[in-house]
Amino acid sequence: MLIGELAKKTGLTKDTIRFYEKRGLIESQERQAGMRTYMDFSPEMLDRVAMIVQGKSLGFTLSEMKHLMDTWGNMEMPIAEKLKIIDSKLDEITDKMKQLEQIKNYLTTKRNKVIQASKN
Repeated sequence: MLIGELAKKTGLTKDTIRFYEKRGLIESQERQAGMRTYMDFSPEMLDRVAMIVQGKSLGFTLSEMKHLMDTWGNMEMPIAEKLKIIDSKLDEITDKMKQLEQIKNYLTTKRNKVIQASKN
């Protein structure tokens, strides 16, 4: 499929897809059509892009996603390393949750003070 079709199916921009390709996250084959050369993406790249988007939403960096996609599925990565990656991400999420809880508490206190002040 051409880059425009991949962009449409994934909801990403062509620039984002080009960026992912430059980073080695996805790949295309050049296809010649007359005087023009097009980037042709296999259907598997649609799945890879979906994995990238999902991974980013879970807090993984693009570098982490590349490493995971390159090694996770082909059994090169030992179980201990897989667990280490998962545990590390869980620790990061726990830390972020604590930070968000602190911000929430701070804002709740400020909100209550504003309400209290408005009653006086």
